[in-house]
Amino acid sequence: MRAPSRAATGALVLDLIRTHGTVSRVELADRSGLTAATITHVVRDLIGEGLVHEVGRLTGGVGSPRRLIGLDATAWYAVGVQLDRCASSVVVTDFAGRRIASAGVRGVGRGAPADTLPELARHIDLLLAGTGIARERVLGVGLVTHGPQDREAGMVLTGQPTPEWREFPLTATLSALLDLPVLLENDATAAAVGEQWVGALDVDTFGVLYMATGIGGGVIAESEVYRGRTANPVEIGHVPVDPAGPACACGSRGCVEVLAGPGAVVHRALDDPALAARLGLDGGLDAQLADFQRVARAAVTGDRAALALVDDSARRLGTAAVTLMNLFDLDTVVLAGPGFGVAGPLYVERAQEAVEAGALARLLRPVHVRLSRDVRVSAAVGGALVVLRSPLGRPAAAPAAPAAPVALSSA
Repeated sequence: MRAPSRAATGALVLDLIRTHGTVSRVELADRSGLTAATITHVVRDLIGEGLVHEVGRLTGGVGSPRRLIGLDATAWYAVGVQLDRCASSVVVTDFAGRRIASAGVRGVGRGAPADTLPELARHIDLLLAGTGIARERVLGVGLVTHGPQDREAGMVLTGQPTPEWREFPLTATLSALLDLPVLLENDATAAAVGEQWVGALDVDTFGVLYMATGIGGGVIAESEVYRGRTANPVEIGHVPVDPAGPACACGSRGCVEVLAGPGAVVHRALDDPALAARLGLDGGLDAQLADFQRVARAAVTGDRAALALVDDSARRLGTAAVTLMNLFDLDTVVLAGPGFGVAGPLYVERAQEAVEAGALARLLRPVHVRLSRDVRVSAAVGGALVVLRSPLGRPAAAPAAPAAPVALSSA
């Protein structure tokens, strides 16, 4: 079996430090499976590149105190962008993956990419300028969108939200506008990466149900992102669960997305004129997520008609959680995405009931449905982490550290 390259071992060590904070060389060897000599060489290289440094000593054990290693959080920065039809987010993270700035921006709507991307680039420029981060310290941008995608070519393979988006060179165009490298990532996969590295999980294998305008899924298996053959895996939103259900844009009927997604809830709310008027629903496609949040807000404050709609959606999403657990032998599923920003606890409650009744893993161990620590920007943070974990995240040498940036948030 071929030994991992120095680049691969360096990336593994950076991931471990990013996940666990401060660790000793002994702990890095134990967690990575690498030899003590290999860890010594890798850590020495990373210190020389200005990416990690010694942050103290661990005393109290047998033998000499262990020297603790931590990332230099100010060494580099990354940008993450979650692009959705109804609402988008931009975040800036430091090298440790911590969010230091964020902004909510208007969704794509029905705009063409040639018009939308320059506006997005302007928002990114403004956010970076507000932090005071030197442009040369930004490693790149993780652009997070719905699937299916061709990640290598940097384009989506579907004409959503409008036909102009199909096979448009998204990453190349945004890269030229910003003069920064841009990587494309699936929104649910990005949310899973975000939960893995900066979430509060105590497991290395779990699934994510991501809900924005649509519904997607992601899986982390033994700390590795599950990608499948074409990097378009776990399209849980397009798993048919009711053959007699409504038609889905994917060509099937009764998919999870058309039964449980925000669009389904809003459509049913609009069928009740009294409820729609009471909540002031817009009814337009570009306002779908905002309308859904109005229904969800009414549900959590006791509106019976709204609660019935959201509760039905949550129970159907619970079916998707069971399916995800049974397909991948999972005991943990995280709910992430702006769709859970208002009624997330209700969705967790109903999904937990479903997995306790139907997930096969429950026969061997407890099963859990959890809410993301930051549902609204989890995918954007994951997009930045995709950059940090890529080859971009280990430049040959780091320049001298600048003054600490100003933390800000407008989200």
